[in-house]
Amino acid sequence: MDKKTADKKIFEYRDRIFGFALDKIRNIDMAQELASDIIYEVYRAFLRPCEITNPDGYVYRIAANVWAKYVHKLETGRHFDDINDMEIAAPEDNSQDEQEMQQLLRREIGFLSDRQRNIIYMHYYDKLPVAEIARRLGISAGTVKWHLSDARDKLKEGIEMNIDKNLEINPIYFKDMGHSGYTGSKGDTADIFDSAIKMNIAWACYHEPKNLEEISREIGVPQLYVADQLTALVKFGFIDKLDNSSNPKYRTNMLMYDLRALANETEGDEALNKAAAVLAEKYIPKIFADFEASPDHWGMTCDGDDLNYMKYALVMLAIRKLRINSGNVSKFAVERPDGGCFVAYASVTDSSHKPKEEKYWSCGDMTRDDISGDPVKDSICLSVDCCYADREGRWRDNLDEDWIWLTKYINQGKDSLAPEEYKRLVDKGYVYEDRVQPVIVRVKHSELPDMLDKHLDDKITVPDEIAALCRESDKKFIEHNMKYHPEHIRPLVKEWYTNVLGAMTMLPRIIEKLLENGSLEPLTDIQKKSVFSVLYLAENR
Repeated sequence: MDKKTADKKIFEYRDRIFGFALDKIRNIDMAQELASDIIYEVYRAFLRPCEITNPDGYVYRIAANVWAKYVHKLETGRHFDDINDMEIAAPEDNSQDEQEMQQLLRREIGFLSDRQRNIIYMHYYDKLPVAEIARRLGISAGTVKWHLSDARDKLKEGIEMNIDKNLEINPIYFKDMGHSGYTGSKGDTADIFDSAIKMNIAWACYHEPKNLEEISREIGVPQLYVADQLTALVKFGFIDKLDNSSNPKYRTNMLMYDLRALANETEGDEALNKAAAVLAEKYIPKIFADFEASPDHWGMTCDGDDLNYMKYALVMLAIRKLRINSGNVSKFAVERPDGGCFVAYASVTDSSHKPKEEKYWSCGDMTRDDISGDPVKDSICLSVDCCYADREGRWRDNLDEDWIWLTKYINQGKDSLAPEEYKRLVDKGYVYEDRVQPVIVRVKHSELPDMLDKHLDDKITVPDEIAALCRESDKKFIEHNMKYHPEHIRPLVKEWYTNVLGAMTMLPRIIEKLLENGSLEPLTDIQKKSVFSVLYLAENR
């Protein structure tokens, strides 16, 4: 932005930046110093020739980065002149070995708790005797001595691990993140886990509970940096605080897949592909035959009444009918402070492992509804994105407004839409040359709320042989996956792998088999934009 605008903006943010600094440092002089550093960086950023779409978030990120650097400066700026009492051998000359030892020492001190870090500072930097430290902290001299001894042991152990074992940290990262449920104003798993440190914190306490110090050591990041991120993850329900003691344990409650452990496993893929072949041979063909024989094609319509295109939607609907076993993942959904309620999941890997490309990617059921009691406006939509669709953005780009506007277009015509609303439908491929592309089903208005669960119940029957395959598949997948997850996650795993053949992960596998055996023909480019989308509308009165 130009200098005049930058001057105005920095004045607007001045007091808020000082408030941020004072909240972080309860000392006016130090807060003023921190605020001055933040204002300097923010002003420099404002003067750059780039558009800032979210000024509040932009300023906050800069403030957080400056705060992190400020903490690091405070922490590493101390020089420990005397470390002999810590029983850690180091050369007394100013050699490279000694410098490396001092760096390791400072790093390990960063992993200590606040109390132990303060006691170490007071004793070895400020040269205070045990009695004076006890008086200042309001604790007994014996407690101070215990902390000093415990801290020395931890420092020695940490440094020896770095020297003797030459440990190199290879942090994990999340390859895929998602949710089962509905999101709130902050988004889903990927929006919260927006940094590597959060990902590593969650993984550190997934298999067993850990306290702040243990998490800090596990991921190789000082507690000062871990604490705030951990608090945020607890607040949003991704990690549980297990007790209210002075040194509580934390445990991750989201579902996490370790892709490294699964790297050489093909059993799951092979089982799903075999099941897809059975379904394509013994389940789907009868559905297609009955559908084609129906004069009204079960009430389903589309542009040009293209039966091949509607069959793609039928496969999606037929998969939903395979959810014959009792399972309820939603009972594990966590209510988030932003209004969301969902089960979070992520796939874990690291830089040493290159995950294989997911050939059969698919999202879950995406449902959107607008039911207010008006037969002209009410609608429900079911859609799925997978590798046979040509859509980007998945759930993030599947907006409620898309289906509200499409319903309005169908029932009231093009003139009922604003130009930007019509353009959105065209860009999405839901309207092509003024023709509606998704599959449309007209139903009685009173039946509309239950349509997602009951549609085609009278048309599609799951044969006993297929039902047995579903039950057997669930049993195998549950047993197989239990070993990869800790005890507290296993009840969720059981529900997660119930109705595995009724999950939309089967959709691309079955479509592949149907294309191979000629039951389906490839889609046109425009059809790929709207495929696997069914819009339920109230019947015209």
